[in-house]
This record gives sequence, structure tokens and C-alpha cells, in this order.
Amino acid sequence: MIDRPSERMRRRVLVWMTAIIAAAVIYTLVCIFKVSVSESKKWQSLANSQQLTSTRVSASRGTIFDTNGQVLAQSATVYTVYADCVMLWKHIDAKDELIEEYNKLIADEDDADKREKYTEKLKTLKTSEETYDGLVDFLCKTLQLDRGDVTSHLEAENSRYEIVKKEVDKTEADKIEDYLSEIDIDGVRCDPTTKRFYPQNSLAANVIGHTDYDGNGIYGIEAYYDDSLAGIDGRIVTASDKNGVEIPYKYKQSYDAQNGDSLYLNIDVNIQYYLEKALAECVDENKPAERACGIIMDPNTGEIYAMATNFSYDPNMPAEISDETTARKLAALDENSDEYTQAKLNAWSKQWTNKAVSELYTPGSVFKVVTGSAALEEKAITLQDTFYCGTSIHVEDRDFSCWSTTDHGAQDLQHAMTNSCNPVFIQIGQRLGAKGLTKYVRAYGLTEKTGIDLPAEADSICFGEDMSLVDLAACSFGQGNSITPIQMITAYSAVINGGYLVTPQVVDKIVDSNGNVVEDKKTVVKRQVISSEVSAQMREILENVVNENTGSNAYIQGYRIGGKSGTSQKMEIGPDVYVSSYCAFAPADDPEIIMLLMVDDPQGEKFYGSQVAAPVCTKVLSEVLPYMGFLPEYTEEELAQLEVSVPNVEYQTVSQAQSSIEALGLEVKIVGDGDTVLRQNPTGVTVERGGTIVLYTDETTPEGTVSVPSVEGLSKEYAKQLLQSYGLNMTVEGSAAHAENAYAVANETTGMTVTEGTAITVTFSESNVGSW
Repeated sequence: MIDRPSERMRRRVLVWMTAIIAAAVIYTLVCIFKVSVSESKKWQSLANSQQLTSTRVSASRGTIFDTNGQVLAQSATVYTVYADCVMLWKHIDAKDELIEEYNKLIADEDDADKREKYTEKLKTLKTSEETYDGLVDFLCKTLQLDRGDVTSHLEAENSRYEIVKKEVDKTEADKIEDYLSEIDIDGVRCDPTTKRFYPQNSLAANVIGHTDYDGNGIYGIEAYYDDSLAGIDGRIVTASDKNGVEIPYKYKQSYDAQNGDSLYLNIDVNIQYYLEKALAECVDENKPAERACGIIMDPNTGEIYAMATNFSYDPNMPAEISDETTARKLAALDENSDEYTQAKLNAWSKQWTNKAVSELYTPGSVFKVVTGSAALEEKAITLQDTFYCGTSIHVEDRDFSCWSTTDHGAQDLQHAMTNSCNPVFIQIGQRLGAKGLTKYVRAYGLTEKTGIDLPAEADSICFGEDMSLVDLAACSFGQGNSITPIQMITAYSAVINGGYLVTPQVVDKIVDSNGNVVEDKKTVVKRQVISSEVSAQMREILENVVNENTGSNAYIQGYRIGGKSGTSQKMEIGPDVYVSSYCAFAPADDPEIIMLLMVDDPQGEKFYGSQVAAPVCTKVLSEVLPYMGFLPEYTEEELAQLEVSVPNVEYQTVSQAQSSIEALGLEVKIVGDGDTVLRQNPTGVTVERGGTIVLYTDETTPEGTVSVPSVEGLSKEYAKQLLQSYGLNMTVEGSAAHAENAYAVANETTGMTVTEGTAITVTFSESNVGSW
């Protein structure tokens, strides 16, 4: 009897089999639905990541121009050499496979001619090892890299983008491309990108800033306007087959890069150069412990014409330490030590920082324009009110001294400003009161950022209405509050421009890659702080400050200049640590340019703002004002004292030359019997009127010589007379020569033998500095 399953058993098995199959089908359908519908984007993305390759096409960064169209920052095409190691080794390994293939062809071929042909071809083939070694040697030589650096990148396992070297010039990139074609290898590629260049080198570096290695702006204008300058990168998307080989062109999609916008600044490279040149000379002479900075702007619009910090740096090489003293200190440290790392970070931060915007200082007596104008506006004082100096004033438990040990006596606001008398300004501050003075400190924008279009603007630290009487006294003459230089010059501008507080601006307009203006920056007036009448009074007062202290202020013959010096103490460090500053503007009756110069902790005997900072303002404005089209207008008294530029009269007749020179108020001495001037001394210099120009009319008569006498300690007039009595001319250096108490300092040419008629440069100083 054969045992067979019953009908019931068969049905049970069928039910279970049906259930299992149904469950499997349902599960399969659910999975298919999940993959193809509910999670389709996820799986598409994963598939694309394996089959699609996206290559970034860098947008060209916008150019930065000065106001005249001079290029300050520009991008150029460079190349990033990188290795697709997967592709590279696939091609290298194929070399051995190709050799094996030819060996097989030779072995299987009966035709002798074909075997010879294959054999000759085989001789030209290189093994994988030979191909790799040749490639490494070529890259080392072309890119000037060590062998270990190259091999570490080419042998990176499974890497599809291994950077060998950045910022490679087109010449080297072309050589690499040609070599790869020659050896029939793919896997090392040259990806075009951009590099930032700064044609003016260190000029305005702290304003312009620089970019990082990825081309992103990290300091200055480069950082503040990074979104505008950067543009939008493009993409090239290509498909690859299962072996990683790129599929033909029809599967490629390109998305063009949108180049960045360009910037036109209010900065003028010529004015910037004048400022940086004079600032560098000031730093060399006074060696400030905490650097120096300067700002030149239009007080009416806030347009920044120049802004400089010394020491600066070259944005083409931002990592190079520009300050020689700092560089020497770093060189003495162990490069592997934490001390060296921290010191270098500090050095970078310091040289990249724009001192005019990002660092605080105590303004000193320059701040007195705020106190004075506020008191006039509030009618707390009149121009006729008088106050007493007494050389000091007692406030609560504190004595505040005047900078001068001589009592200034009774003074109105004009004389108090001219003498920079601290006790008087304390009394004016007391009339205003803490609430009144704080109101104008706020109104002049000293408690808020100016809004200048530069990054990292610092927040000020100022007293509030709850300040004590001692704090009020200190604040009245410029001590106590800590502000930025850009805040001070912006407030000062409001004092003299009719009372309007404007926002300082570095950028004039933004232009796209097609030359269309994207944004035209307009003057931003925040508020009117004082009336136009009070502003006019302050302009007159500040012009008189310069005219009455010609030797210790920014006095320039032929120009109407207003200004105020400042000398503050850094009490948090010590009473003998100073900040010297000066703020000047011109023309005094209708200001179109204003300049602030600040020297932080000058070393040496000079520390007054009138000694350290004022001469820099004089030197810069003497060059900037004529450049801007402001011509000097002299009074009769100034004309009589004016120096004369000696013309070149060589090869003119004696009578013509004599007539030209005498018309300038100069004497003529003729040497020789000829009719034509063959030589003259001096020429091309500026000398005092009454000097003598020696004209030679033949080649045989020798030049007369004279020993230069000492003029040390003499006044300008006596020094001039003494030199002219020796047959020499005098050229004056320094605005102090126009002061009543000016005297000549030691001259390095004293005792030297020079030719008759030589112009001797004499520097003058003052026996007593006029003000803080």
C-alpha cells in the first residue's frame, strides 16, 4: 500500500504556498513602489552621484577701481592641477595590458611583415611603471615640487579629486596638457580658476583687504562687498558609464558662470599716495609703538578720498610680515613652538587691521570742537563770554591742569580754542552739564557706528548722562571717551559742513560685467546736529586757530586752512603715554576736504599733536590741494615772504635771463664775458626772495666756492640775511618758519664747501609749542 497525502493535506500545502508567494509578491510590489515612487528622489540622487560628475566653473571676481579708473584689485586665470586617481591608474595599468596584447599578436601572427610591424610598435610602448615614473618626474620639474609631494597625491586610493598644486600659470598648464596627450594618459587635469592680483601692491591695502586661498574676501572692501564681487559659479555636468568613462557630448550640460560686479571707489590713488608717503615719513621719525593712521574725505558727502594705516602690507603676499621689527622678533622664535604660532597670528591680525575703523583711541583736544559747538548751539555760552585759565581747575576731589604752565588768563571761546585751554573747556562742559554734553556726543554719532562700508568697525565706549562731575570734566576736553578715528572725522565734518552728520563711504558705485551701473551710492545724511550759523562760527574759530599758531598748525601760505590739534593721554597704560592727532580742513570758508592724522604712542621727545601730527597734515594738504584744483591766493604780506621757484635760463641771452630772474625779486651775478648763459646755480629749486642766482657765460671760468655758515638758533630773517651775505640762497622747510618765535635748528650742511649760489635747506622749529 502506497502512502499518499490526503486531499486535505494538499489543500493545506497549497494555502501555505499561496500565502508565501502572495506575501513575497506584495513585499516586492511595496519595495518597487517605495523605490520608484515614494523614495524615487533619494535613489535618483544616489544613482546620479555615481553616474554624473559635476565640475565647478569659477566665476571671475569683479575688479576694484579707484575713482579715476585705476585698477586696485583684479582677477586673472590660473589653473589647479589635480588628479583623478581612479581614472589615472586605470590608464596607467592599461599600458601593461597593451604590451601583453602586442606580445600575443606577435606570437600568433604568421605574417613576418606584420610581426615586424608589431615588434617595432612594441619597442615604443612603455610599461606602467615607466609611464608612472616619467609622469612623476615631469610634474616635479614643471610644478617645482618634491617627488614625495607628487606621489602622495597620485597614489591617493579611490580619490577622484586630489589637488597637486594650485595657482599654476597657463604656460605650465599647457605643458602638462601636451605631455599627457603625448603619453596618452588621462587622470591628471588642469582646472581653470582665478587668482587675485593687486597691481598697486601695498597702496590702500588696509582698505582694499585681500582674499583667502579659495578666493573669498576676508578683509577690507574684499570682505564687505564679497557677495557683489564674487559672482555665481557655473557648472559642467557630465555622465559616465559603469567603468567611469565619460559619455559623449550630448549627455553634457553646462551652466555658465555669472561674473562678479566691479566696484568704483571714492579712493583716489594719487591722494592715497600723498597720504601714505607722508605717514611713512612720520612713522620713521616718531616710531609710534601702536602704529599711525590717516583719513582724507569730503566733509559734505562723506566720500573717502584716502585712508591709510602704517604699517600696512602687500595683499599679493598677505602672510609676509611687513614690519621689520616684528619680523625680526618672529625669526628669533622656534617655528614649532606655540609662542611662535601665537606671535605670528597676532602679527597678521595687526597688519591686516584697519586702524582708522577698527581700533579705539582717546581723541584729546580735537574733541573740543564738539564741546564748543554744542555749547554755542545750546546757547550755554556766547562768543563774548569769558572764562579763566589759572593753569588748573579743581573738580570735586581732582585737579585738572592746563597743558601750559603759563596762565592764559581770561579767554573767550576763540582764544580758548586757539590756546587749547583745558580749564576753560571744563567750565564750558559744566555749563552744558552731563545731559547736554551727552546729547551732542550722541547727535554727532560718537556712540554709534558710522556705517562706513568697511568690515569690523569698532564700537565706541562713551560716558552716559549718569557720569560724575569728574568724568564730565575729562570728557569736556577730550579725555575719557574712546572712539574710532572715522567717528571723530565724521563728527568734525558735521561741525564744519553746516551741521550735517553724513555716512562715510568708500565705494562710489557698483557696475556689472556688462558695464551697467547696479548701484550708485548716494550721500546719506543722518541728521542735522547744529545750525548752519553755529557751523559757520566754528569754521571761523578753527581758521583763526591755524592763522594765530602758524608754526604749530597746518598753516599753508596762500590757503585758508582750519584745524585743531589733539594730545591725549593713555591713562590705562600710564600718564606719559600719548596719542598725537590733528584734524584740518580746507578751504576754511567752504570746506571740500578734511583730513585726520593720528599717531598712537610716539616714541621720543615730541608727543604734542601740533608737533607730531600737524606737520604731516601740512605736507599732505600742500600736495593734495593743488592736485584737486585749489590754487593758492596770497595776501600782499604773504607775497612779500613768498619763496620763488628759480627758472632755468640756460642758453638764453644774458639780458633775457637777467630780466626774467630780477622780475621774481632775485639778484643776478654774471660770471664771464659771453652773451649767452651756459650754466647757472641754483636751478629747479625754491628759494627766499632777495637771493642771488649765479649765471656763467663761458666754460673756462671756474665756479666760486664758499663754506656754509652755521645759522642754528637764528630767526628766519637773520638766517636768510647771513646766508645771502655769503652768496648762498635759503630754502625753508617746515611751516614753523612762519611762526614769530621760530628758530633755525642744526643744519647738516654747516661747514661744508659748496658752489656759490647753492640753495641751503634750513629747518625751523618753535621755542614753545603753541597747543595740545
